[in-house]
Amino acid sequence: MQPRQYQQGNSLWKDARQRLYRNKAAMVSLCFLLLMAVACFILPILPCIANPNTTHLNNIAAPCSLQHPFGTDQLGRDLLARVLYGGRISLLVGLVATFVALIIGLVYGLISGYIGGKTDSLMMRTVDVLFALPFIVLVIVFSLSIEAPCRELSVFIIGHTGWSRETVAPILGLVPLFIAIGALGWLTLARIVRTQTLEIKALEYVQAARSLGLGHLRILFRHIAPNLLGTVVVYTTLAVPGIMLTESTLSFIGLGVKAPNSSWGTLIKEGADRMEVTPELLIFPSLFFCLTLLALNFLGDGLRDAIDPKSAKD
Repeated sequence: MQPRQYQQGNSLWKDARQRLYRNKAAMVSLCFLLLMAVACFILPILPCIANPNTTHLNNIAAPCSLQHPFGTDQLGRDLLARVLYGGRISLLVGLVATFVALIIGLVYGLISGYIGGKTDSLMMRTVDVLFALPFIVLVIVFSLSIEAPCRELSVFIIGHTGWSRETVAPILGLVPLFIAIGALGWLTLARIVRTQTLEIKALEYVQAARSLGLGHLRILFRHIAPNLLGTVVVYTTLAVPGIMLTESTLSFIGLGVKAPNSSWGTLIKEGADRMEVTPELLIFPSLFFCLTLLALNFLGDGLRDAIDPKSAKD
């Protein structure tokens, strides 16, 4: 009699990866986002892409051509280069600000849900108060309040490193935007993490860890936090589009990226002002921006369906 053969089971993450691979919309979106990242971060390095801030007053508002595939703007600057550089800034704002919000919201929600009691109530009432305040106004006030220290930091770095202002200023000019959006965009994640923590801390393996005498920090970050990874990953992919939209809104009203640098938001604003004369100034950055937001949303939906075991149909 031959011994019975047992089929080795799949792990949760392997099943999630297989479900994600079967989601065509999510995979197409992932490939598109990778191509967009390559286009915005690598293509501008190549010599075939013009400097986005170089003006050519003898070539103002030129139509699409081999030399300028997207045409030129009102100052003769290559629109393709500006769209690619603008995408780099918009993607950086979305990713960095989301990372800041992720760290704050994850730690805040973990502590609130794990401690519980009056501390939990006080921390959540603080979140409710911040939710009641207008987000855009808070971002504007916070961004303007830390703009002066960031400017002093820029002067300090230039004076002590010898780097040029053209190199340092564009990067540090975005720091207030990163901090402002990220420091105020963690509220939803904190609520989600707190709810998940309340459920997980009542499970048997957490009770077993407590009975073994493990410390609170080890239980919190070794046994509870890793089980929130799926929720955090899904929230991150869905939060990046919202933060990019916030940055575009601030840039549209003139409070985001400062000239001569550009993001997709500033390019859309410039295109909207001249859409009747040169519609391509609005069409191309809007197209890149909308397709990126759609891809991020499709990818977030695919990750949510893949990580949720209830979505498995086999």
